[in-house]
Amino acid sequence: MCETSQLVVWTVALNLPGYEVSHYAEDGIDGVLRLSVVPTQLVELCPDCGRPCDSWHQKRWLENILDFPVGGRPVCLKVRVFQYQCEHCGRTWTPHSPIVAEGTWATARLVARAAELVRRSDVANAAAFFGIPAKTLERWYYDYVECQRTATAAAAQPIRSLGIDELSLKKSTASSSR
Repeated sequence: MCETSQLVVWTVALNLPGYEVSHYAEDGIDGVLRLSVVPTQLVELCPDCGRPCDSWHQKRWLENILDFPVGGRPVCLKVRVFQYQCEHCGRTWTPHSPIVAEGTWATARLVARAAELVRRSDVANAAAFFGIPAKTLERWYYDYVECQRTATAAAAQPIRSLGIDELSLKKSTASSSR
């Protein structure tokens, strides 16, 4: 199988929407599968002026990002991130990579699954399952729970009415006018 088709196979197997595998290496020493992934979308909206931007000021790698094991083998990702420079307003910024959980060296999906395991068991067992130090997973878990709580609180809307049906409302208005 040629290298290009192997990259396509790894991209499909990894299943990270918006990213494709650009390089892979199978580390024989510790059995770690190392995959380099790059975003497929190379245009971002400027946070200041809102215009599309495809000019890069800098490119770099986020290295040793832990992901789900494949075939019982640990997986480490190198994630390509771009620092954009808006040609319209001059702003320079680096958008957050959506696959990497904030404040961690793991994918967002791994942190979410680890949090689910902690809820069903405990931190020590979930940490052992993923091969992460227990104190590290504990910090990730509490950060994840807090992020979920604030996202839920932000999505909540104020109460506008209390489920009184229209006929009851009209009936009580008609009786109060007599």
